Amino acid sequence: MLAVLLFLAGRSEARRLIPRKTKLTWVNGIAHLPEHMTDPTFVISTAFGNVDVDYCHNPSSMTSESDYIGFVKDGIQASTHQMGRITPEVDSLVEHLRAALAEVGKSGRVIHIAHSQGSVITWLAAKRLEPRECRRIEIISFGGAATISTSEFPFARCINYYAVNDPILNVVPSAVKALKS
Repeated sequence: MLAVLLFLAGRSEARRLIPRKTKLTWVNGIAHLPEHMTDPTFVISTAFGNVDVDYCHNPSSMTSESDYIGFVKDGIQASTHQMGRITPEVDSLVEHLRAALAEVGKSGRVIHIAHSQGSVITWLAAKRLEPRECRRIEIISFGGAATISTSEFPFARCINYYAVNDPILNVVPSAVKALKS
């Protein structure tokens, strides 16, 4: 994700990606401690012309970089999300997206970036949003453990990015289909 965003940051057209009355938000995947949120937020901001970025932190069960048990717990939780389980993280993202929509007003737009498990949380949150809310949100997903599409939700736009060597391609059939498209 960071490599793609850094690439975009060097392109002059990136500065035109954010029209007025637009809010940029993102949600992380597994294994992100609070101190891990600063660097990706900065990179995302840079890629979109140094605009403000709000994140919705998907908390990790990890207590440190070497907490492998916490990492496994995060993976298990991500698996339950893929089965449709609604958790406080999903509710938190719904509130986050609604607050961003309120901030930009009725004619504004939210661009929401989701990474890995954050894509599954976004997919679950979309089920709780009203169609009128979805129409004002654009989704950009990187390495998503769920593929989000406008055929399933009335989002303004959905883009799903996958690397050809992304391990998620081994467990998410819709990711393979999205990569081929």
